[in-house]
Amino acid sequence: MLLACTPSAAQSLSFAVLTDIQYGDQPTAGKRDYRASMGKLQQAVTALNAHKDLAFAIQLGDLIDSRAADLDPILTEYNRLAATRRHVFGNHDFSAPRETLLGRLGVPAAWYDFAAPGYRFLVIDGMDLSVNPNSRAPGTKQRDLALAMFDTLRTAKAANANDWNGGVSEDQLAWLRERLKHAAANRERVIAFCHFPVLRESSTPAHLLWNHEAVRRILDSEPAVIAWFNGHDHAGGYAAANGIHYVTFPGMVESGAQNSYSVVRLFPDRIEIEGNGTASSRNLRIASR
Repeated sequence: MLLACTPSAAQSLSFAVLTDIQYGDQPTAGKRDYRASMGKLQQAVTALNAHKDLAFAIQLGDLIDSRAADLDPILTEYNRLAATRRHVFGNHDFSAPRETLLGRLGVPAAWYDFAAPGYRFLVIDGMDLSVNPNSRAPGTKQRDLALAMFDTLRTAKAANANDWNGGVSEDQLAWLRERLKHAAANRERVIAFCHFPVLRESSTPAHLLWNHEAVRRILDSEPAVIAWFNGHDHAGGYAAANGIHYVTFPGMVESGAQNSYSVVRLFPDRIEIEGNGTASSRNLRIASR
């Protein structure tokens, strides 16, 4: 038995996912070939533009690596995508100030939602609480809350107590609860996008969102949620818990001689992921919750 909010059997929806492009006009470091990401994105955009049915394309954060000056050239290439373009903020993106990112990426806020028939998509800002001054300036409420959360994790010797991770504020958690209730009332299925993983089994523990457990409790409370898609851990990963699919898409910047991007197709009974290069293909059944 499928959810009461199952879309019509005739409906399907396709969209593209890219993540951790992490372009930089700088030398290669280890497996991270920063300059090669420009050519890889060009190749991905050309291939994705051949898919005339894409409802949108979304990059899950870390469009750039460490220089704000690299934002314009890689964004110019990303904007060649014919489909509606969506963005998630990643930790490396805050090489540029938050206000600059909001303006250049053309998003109304760092967390937001949008809909398609039968579906609601939630974009989560995992850098909402951050010790990066470009994300949250010293002296702000969010910065103070971030420092407190980070100190608690370090005291507990948590694996994800890293300054390159971030957390979600109570304001955003309240928004998440409200949007999930809205989706349930409108019989919509929900997929959430974030830069950071929230399920330990879908990634390495070091990459987890600081307050991943709080987010998981909210997701588990609403049967409308079918998936959480993230980047951040360049190796990728997958696990399911409580009927929700958690997919970590691998990073383009570490795809070596290959590439890394995906086309996702939604059907009433399943999620099909067509991976390209280092991105895995998956057929994920949507279970009742």
